[in-house]
Amino acid sequence: MNKVFLTAMAACFAFSNSSSAFAESAPAKAADVKPADNGGMIVEEEPIATIVSEKADIEKRIPLINEMLGREPKNAKLFCERGECYARLDDHAKAIEDYNQAIEINAGMQEAHRLKGLSLAKLDKVAEAVSEYSEAIKIGPPSYELFVRRAAGNGLLGDHKSAIVDAKDALKLKPDSVEGLILLANHEAALGQLQDSLTNLNKVIELDMKKGEAFLLRGYVNKSLGKLKESEADLKMAQDLGVKLPEIKEAPPKEAAVVKDAAPVKNAAEVKDAAEKSAPATK
Repeated sequence: MNKVFLTAMAACFAFSNSSSAFAESAPAKAADVKPADNGGMIVEEEPIATIVSEKADIEKRIPLINEMLGREPKNAKLFCERGECYARLDDHAKAIEDYNQAIEINAGMQEAHRLKGLSLAKLDKVAEAVSEYSEAIKIGPPSYELFVRRAAGNGLLGDHKSAIVDAKDALKLKPDSVEGLILLANHEAALGQLQDSLTNLNKVIELDMKKGEAFLLRGYVNKSLGKLKESEADLKMAQDLGVKLPEIKEAPPKEAAVVKDAAPVKNAAEVKDAAEKSAPATK
């Protein structure tokens, strides 16, 4: 089957772990032969002073939550809040412990499952993160973010069919989402559904002519469809828009094994004679 092999949507899968803000990720980079290694989100760097200030505020917040939990040990929201503080400090193991506490108190708390999924994703525990996103979707209400995250996670697990279903569900909630369309096109191409992928990429470019990642992916889809001129134009446009093309390393051709200094092949009579001579003498 003619298909484009694509990178999983890692950047889309491991978004910011904030519960108050959701930013759509940049799409994965595509490649003809093997996954590219340069996928990721393009984000504006925060001033160091802001980051330090936020970290200090979070560290001050944790003792206050501890004090409140001393008075309200069954408050699931407080465990979630402290867990998110740990997550913002990149201590995802501690964060997960708090989310588990919240879930033990209230198994139907969607936010606890969502936040736990984010921290599991940060620890590269993809299957577990997908499970938490699924539970959050089941509890409801389903959201664009949850569908996109689960789609990207399923893609990382190689389940492109499920990723496509989730991407389509996400697009029902945000029909003109450029990132959602790229996510869908990415996994359609991974399954060899190249015409569907091309249609969605064309729509992306209609919505945003400066989406370099869309040109990149469309370039490889066109190449797989045999449209070499269109592919070349798309890849050039991607580069002009600042997207770095992935390096494709061709596998070296396999060489036939050669046995050096091999003894000449003996015929049946020679083999029998040699065997008799080497056999131990019998008394």
